[in-house]
Amino acid sequence: MNKRLITFLSVFSLSLSLPLIPATASVKAGAKCTKVGIKSAAGNKTFTCIKSGKKLVWDKGVSKSTAVAPVDIPISIDNLDLKGVRQKAYDNLSKVIKSRPRTAYKPTLIIGPNVKRDRIDQETPGLNRAIDFWAPYFIPDKFQIIYVDRGDETWLDQKSSELGLSIMLPEGQTWKEQFTKDSECAFGMAGSPNGVSTFVQCLGYPYGDGSRQGAPHEYTHLYQLGQAKSNAFEVSWYTEGSATFFGWIIAMYGTDPQFTKQSNFFGAQFWQMSEAAKSDFKSRDLAKFKSRMQILSGRNSRETSLSGSYWVGGLAFEVLVALYGVDKFVELTKNLESSKDISSLLNQTYGFNADYFYEKLATYVWANISS
Repeated sequence: MNKRLITFLSVFSLSLSLPLIPATASVKAGAKCTKVGIKSAAGNKTFTCIKSGKKLVWDKGVSKSTAVAPVDIPISIDNLDLKGVRQKAYDNLSKVIKSRPRTAYKPTLIIGPNVKRDRIDQETPGLNRAIDFWAPYFIPDKFQIIYVDRGDETWLDQKSSELGLSIMLPEGQTWKEQFTKDSECAFGMAGSPNGVSTFVQCLGYPYGDGSRQGAPHEYTHLYQLGQAKSNAFEVSWYTEGSATFFGWIIAMYGTDPQFTKQSNFFGAQFWQMSEAAKSDFKSRDLAKFKSRMQILSGRNSRETSLSGSYWVGGLAFEVLVALYGVDKFVELTKNLESSKDISSLLNQTYGFNADYFYEKLATYVWANISS
């Protein structure tokens, strides 16, 4: 594989039907000029001769742009440039987000006694954007959100009995134990208890860049369930990786132009992995990389999540969406309903098997390892 990063600068030229004449001392707004349409540069402005009443005068001028011409980095499966992939993936999602009208669909909210209303209001924009984003493919018949905060442990266990929420937890665990495991109270879990699209989200953590992606992340899980049905959680790097990638972009849309926050977010995901997973990825050994991806091709669980499915899966979908767009991801999710074999799924959707994809993906993943 050619590992060199190739960058091309796109140069834009502007053809003018009328010439740009040299500036003179008399070129200023309101001063006399000689011919309608001619232009002249003076200082940091370009002035145009216009007709005002019976006079020909220079207009107010337009400030010259100091923006640098955009860098166009061509990407392909053989050239997964770090900057180019991230920009293209964002661009592909942005087009979809911009095209989505606001739907009238709203969830039923079930709110714990310790939840602050203003904290729910902070979640609403990202949640609405996620609902709109997935609306052409998924609108649940029933949709409920259970919001909780610290102190709602007993209340949630009671609601769990009423609503059948226990199927969203590891076998034998209670919601009170979940609060204990997540000391920051920033957890979210999605499922379909009693056939109702549901996610439980703890809002105990202050609203910020990390927590704001919680609702879009969990709603993406509901989309997965709606499309792939019982196989939705059968491929760990698909399940958590796509929810991480889509959840972050949908939540942070328009707020991170240089992708600095996104890079930091993915970096944090890396350091939350198990030591064994970090060691495999940091080795930059292709055999270890493929072995780790094979582990993450199994059923989603706490163990596989700690093994890197959020981080490497998020990067994998950044690559796939950059190269092939959102519609192909939708196709992949639909195909997942009938098969949970990731190699055949990739082949059916993108035209290559898992081994080929992992080999191409590895260098991009390694380039994203923070020091």
